[in-house]
Order: sequence, then C-alpha cells, then structure tokens
Amino acid sequence: MRPHTLLSARLTRAALVAASLVVAAGCGGGGGSNIPNSGSTAICDSNAGAISVARPTPGFPQNGNQIEIVDSTNTDQLNGFTSQFDLNLIDNFGNEIDTGFLTALPDPNGPHPYTNDFYYAGSLNGGLLAGRTYNVYLNAPNTNCTRGFVGQIFT
Repeated sequence: MRPHTLLSARLTRAALVAASLVVAAGCGGGGGSNIPNSGSTAICDSNAGAISVARPTPGFPQNGNQIEIVDSTNTDQLNGFTSQFDLNLIDNFGNEIDTGFLTALPDPNGPHPYTNDFYYAGSLNGGLLAGRTYNVYLNAPNTNCTRGFVGQIFT
C-alpha cells in the first residue's frame, strides 16, 4: 500500500471511531431523547435566548410559592422540554430549594422585557424566607447539564 493510501485509511478509521464515540455519549443529535442536552455538560438550555425572573418582583412575600421566569424565544430547549426543567434557588447562606418541574403559562399582565415573552413557572413546597437574596438557576435535574443563572429574588 502507498504511504498516502495508508494514511488516508487510518484517518478514515479514526474519524469513524470518533463519530461513534460522540453518538455513544449522547451528543450525536437527532436522537429520540426527551430530555434537554442528554449526555452533555453544556448549560441546560444551551440554545436559549434571554431568560430572566418575571415574578416574584422585589419584596416577594414570605408565603408566596410560585417562581416565574420569562424567555425571549419559544424555539429553545426550555420550550421543547418544559416539563424536564425546574428552578434552583440558592440563598445568600448557600441553602438550596428547588421548584417542581416547570409549566408554560400565559401572563398578559407580567413584565415584558423582550420583543416576545414566553412565561414558565415552578412551585415551591414552602415559602421563601424574608431578608434573603436568592440566586435563581434553570436546571434539568434528569440530565448532567450545567444549570444556568436566570436572576435574583430579594425578599
């Protein structure tokens, strides 16, 4: 075999092995997965537009239990896999509480920070504590994706 033919055969074989590893890791795309970023440590809504906390507004009451976010697009993973996402709230003391899985909802009276606004909400089992700052993260708990920062809530 000629040297360039041998090199070409080795490169082709290496490319096939690499492609099969990508598919085996769940990163091949086009699969039948019903969870966002299956097999990836990328941010949980990797094709998101802009996302921010819609409600509660500053001074959220202690007994409130619904956290609402607003997204600038409905063509992202959050819209396609809404029920696979939740929100993680981490207070200024490092304590974490999580909402249940998110649901899409209309909010015609909500804040409208974007040209198009798409709302999602998750409920907490209890209320938030007064006098705290909570960092809110979008998460997909059934994957190994990296949760993404959404905004803050001040109580």
